[in-house]
Amino acid sequence: MNDLLAPWQPTAGDPFDLAKVGHLVRRGGFSASLAKRRELQRAGPLAAVAQLAAPGPDGAAMLQQLLTFDDIQRVRAWRVWLVLHGEHQLQLRLSAFWHDHFATSDRKLLDPRSMALQQATFDRLGSGVFDELLAAMCRDPALLRWLDNDVNTKANPNENFARELFELFTLGRGNYSEADIRAAARAFTGWHVRDGRFHFAAHLHDAGDKELFSARGPLTGDDVIARTVVRRESAEFLAAKWLRWFVHPEPERAEVDALAAAYEQGGRDVGAAIRQLLQSRLFFSPRAYRSKVKGPAEFVLGTVRSLGGRAKPAQLAATMGALGESWLEPPSVEGWHRERAWLSPAAWLLRSNFVADLLAGRGQQLAPAPRTLMPDSKKPVDLAKAAFLLLLDAVPARAVLDPVAAVAAAHGADADAAAAAVLHAVACLPEYQLL
Repeated sequence: MNDLLAPWQPTAGDPFDLAKVGHLVRRGGFSASLAKRRELQRAGPLAAVAQLAAPGPDGAAMLQQLLTFDDIQRVRAWRVWLVLHGEHQLQLRLSAFWHDHFATSDRKLLDPRSMALQQATFDRLGSGVFDELLAAMCRDPALLRWLDNDVNTKANPNENFARELFELFTLGRGNYSEADIRAAARAFTGWHVRDGRFHFAAHLHDAGDKELFSARGPLTGDDVIARTVVRRESAEFLAAKWLRWFVHPEPERAEVDALAAAYEQGGRDVGAAIRQLLQSRLFFSPRAYRSKVKGPAEFVLGTVRSLGGRAKPAQLAATMGALGESWLEPPSVEGWHRERAWLSPAAWLLRSNFVADLLAGRGQQLAPAPRTLMPDSKKPVDLAKAAFLLLLDAVPARAVLDPVAAVAAAHGADADAAAAAVLHAVACLPEYQLL
């Protein structure tokens, strides 16, 4: 096994402390309450990853209700509700990854039912073998319409779907030719949508010979999928994206090679590869720790989960949209631009205002109230320590702690205001903007 992906082992000098647990739950999910983090700390790193990776419940009943209402706001709130309340965090984290990867927007489709069904596909197949997920997505009504394959016919081949299949979903630029795109486009002719479902229109399909990756024959869309997923370039492309999502925004060549090899050796099982990554020396290395910028979902939903609280999903979804990440409406086929693109003076102010409103009960009502999150903290310095543990996993040096304690002291005997103020102060620190 490559040393980078060898299991990380706690030592006396490098223990599985709250900082390590916080790193795991932020990257392998959307954070967790302090009580949950302490529970995972006691369990140890391998058991903690196993808990994050536990499969989620069957959401068929809730999905059916969404399909009946046919309302994109309800679908978006459903996704937020799942993140807030679901313990199957890695599954949801991977679903968010796949939504960014197969970026599809309802702004063009105006079809909440198809968007809900696509999200359910990510939940069902996103942690399994990539071949099966890709086959499902190539039949996904939302994606086929989003990329114009519902007008791809043998008389007038449309290359948009085939191009994005190679460039954005499987291989990356430079690992295919224009001739490969033309062949794939012909292979996917007739893969259409009828009455909201995948429909193969045989009379519109080009059944003639095609040449793809130096292989020739009457290739179909399934042949394209099968010939693409086995390519080493596909493993490397996906590995690089997973490393940027879970570990570090600038993965090194050796890291990509190691994860790509593990993915291939594991039969292209996505969940197995990601679980190995989350247990690895690479994941727990100083290089990875707080190396990424929180996106709006990670900031908004992570804040509520870190506090062990509850809030209204529809309002949280609206806040995420105001901060630039409106789920089900990515800005383009490339998904969202991340890392430093999330940060600007305006975004920082919006983040600060969101936390202030959440803690004060203005629109974003948090339950339980801030003061009840720190019941044993009476003095300003104790409130500050509790706030740092809740949001940043550790009590800092006095030079950092004392200014936050002073914020609490400024509210005198108003314990509710003091608790909200220290939590707000910590949430506005630069460190809290990092994932």
